[in-house]
Amino acid sequence: MPATARELATLSVERTADGWGQIAFVVPGHRQNVLSAQVVGDLAAALDFLGDGPALNGLLLRSDRQGSFFAGADLAGLETLGQRSLEEIEGLCDAGKTLLARLSAGPPSVAVIDGTCLGGGLELALACDLRVATTAAHTSLGMPEVKLGLLPGWGGTVRLPRLIGLGPAVELAASGEPLDGRTAERLGLVDACVCPDEAGSSARRLVEFAVASDLVALRRRQLAAALPGDPTEREFLAATAAAVMLGRTGGRYPAPPAILETMLAGSAVDAAEAATIESAAFAKLAMTPVAASLLRVFRIGERNRHDPGVGEAVAGEPRAIVAPAIVGGGIMGAGIAASHLRRGFSVGLVDTNGKVIVDNVPSILEEAAWDRVAKRSDPAAALAMAGRLQTATSLAALAGSDLVIESVLERTDLKQQVLADIERAVAPETIIATNTSTNPITRLAEALADPSRFCGMHFFNPVRRMVLVEVIRGPATSDATVAAVVAHAKRLGKCPVVVRDSPGFLVNRVLMPYLHEAVEMVREGIEPARIDRLSRSFGMPMGPIELYDMIGLDTAFYAGLVLSAAYGDRIEASPLIPALVKAGRLGRKTGSGFYRYQGTGPQARVAATDDEEVARLVARYELPPRETSDREITDRLFLPMLLEALLVLDEGIVRDGRDIDLAVIHALGFPPFRGGLLAWGDSLGVAEVVRRLEPLADLGLRMQPPERLLALARAGGRFTAE
Repeated sequence: MPATARELATLSVERTADGWGQIAFVVPGHRQNVLSAQVVGDLAAALDFLGDGPALNGLLLRSDRQGSFFAGADLAGLETLGQRSLEEIEGLCDAGKTLLARLSAGPPSVAVIDGTCLGGGLELALACDLRVATTAAHTSLGMPEVKLGLLPGWGGTVRLPRLIGLGPAVELAASGEPLDGRTAERLGLVDACVCPDEAGSSARRLVEFAVASDLVALRRRQLAAALPGDPTEREFLAATAAAVMLGRTGGRYPAPPAILETMLAGSAVDAAEAATIESAAFAKLAMTPVAASLLRVFRIGERNRHDPGVGEAVAGEPRAIVAPAIVGGGIMGAGIAASHLRRGFSVGLVDTNGKVIVDNVPSILEEAAWDRVAKRSDPAAALAMAGRLQTATSLAALAGSDLVIESVLERTDLKQQVLADIERAVAPETIIATNTSTNPITRLAEALADPSRFCGMHFFNPVRRMVLVEVIRGPATSDATVAAVVAHAKRLGKCPVVVRDSPGFLVNRVLMPYLHEAVEMVREGIEPARIDRLSRSFGMPMGPIELYDMIGLDTAFYAGLVLSAAYGDRIEASPLIPALVKAGRLGRKTGSGFYRYQGTGPQARVAATDDEEVARLVARYELPPRETSDREITDRLFLPMLLEALLVLDEGIVRDGRDIDLAVIHALGFPPFRGGLLAWGDSLGVAEVVRRLEPLADLGLRMQPPERLLALARAGGRFTAE
């Protein structure tokens, strides 16, 4: 009698007594299921096993790993793509599509999606006739290949437009953003969205209904044929989508337009020809430097997700924070509280000024309930979250907290007093953190009886959008404290980077030379708008002069004093910044800074990039002019950042250079297509960096190559170690 079940390395397969086939995936050695060569081989073997016997009534695919259907392709396999020929890559794509085509041509099939279903995992689900997602919070579906500089290569660009329409398919694949189960159902990406306990039974009933109503046969015919459509509508989509993509990417990322072109071309022909178009497009993208850089960024992001934040892992799992609280209800404190609510925490918010709490609670709930897809706050979600926000005006309310994040004004004396008061109010084992961008952790810790449970937790503004959190450890901070705070930041959906206490920590220290050099060039007579334009051409989201006006020149002035006091041998505080502050030109918040604006605040629009008052102030502090090409301006902006990063490594401010690259991407908007600051240095080559510094030597110590750079040049080394 033939076997009815079989266990393979990454899945189990079963033929049930009522004539159904079931394949359940659990990929060992990974926190989530990933599509590896082993999975591909095992899936082929499972289909062989099920095909060896009577015809099945239906086939159900699911995951037996909590929270994960498939998180996409195995990173190890993706990293080898750049080492292969175009023909080899096309062959890999074709082989994957051939395997999935066996699903599409076999017995009526359904995928039960409970958890992450991304990239190749979604392509696997699309190869099934039907899909059932769950309402669980951990369920998400998407095609993030574009974020790796790639496009779906296992039939995603073929099946997706035929299933949900050309426009929505382009948007889903070109944005790379995931959808929850309900949204996927509304879009038609899945056929039903049910609670997890009902998913299996619902999937079976759905298949039975689809077979009886001939839906399976109809859908298979639709997915095999060309997509009907008006040529004029296609032309309109091509033009509008291309314009949107250019606005989003600045033309630096080839994958979004390739996705548009591939889907447009593939939808006009049958599925077999569309599959060939897709394989060729995927292979071409896989060979680009942008894909290599984005894969590196993804790889170092994965490293960060698994990094406990300390040199050696703390014994056992890091302490889980269950009762967090924030002290200080201003802009940053409110943003931190909202981030906790978004992630399902109950959180306390304490501010001795009751009016601050009353005024800010509505905005906290609105921020916490922001719907990224709808681009507005969800009132029902805000109402549901309201019960998890406990407010108080007395620190006594902190007694039951296991993590307290202080976020009051950036005054050292005030912070020390508040921290001491917090320590008296909480239990001995409570972790205390300070949200600060400038205050030395070592000095703040002087106010505490037990500094081992104290560290910095520097969130960036706006908290919802900014992923990076600098976790700053002082000399007395314990490994257990760091590990717990790092783990908590990850549960908030943040990217924590552990930094040793020093002036400017990491991000502001590396940013300092970039901002300083921009002002020095303005003093030499170079137009601010030209400097900003070249910075944006490099790939930055905004130029340094625009950034000064955005963060506020008064804020920049005080931060500059701290950094100049520490690194004045290389960077002297510019007299132009305090002169602008004294003139009341603080940036966007006052309607004028280096530029003049229409209105005030972050959304104020530039009215003029040249201003007579600014010109008079610049003339008062002018430097000798020098002939400067566009490339030299770019070098002067970014080479000092690279040199500062090398000094950061020499001083042990971070444990690994990859932390620097991750930090500048997530906090400063350094272009991911360049792979990070150190990776950009490697794209030039160490010897070329030294050569480009030579004509800038007269600018002083800030352009002198540090010993690490010279040693790398002598050894023919690289800036990145991995």
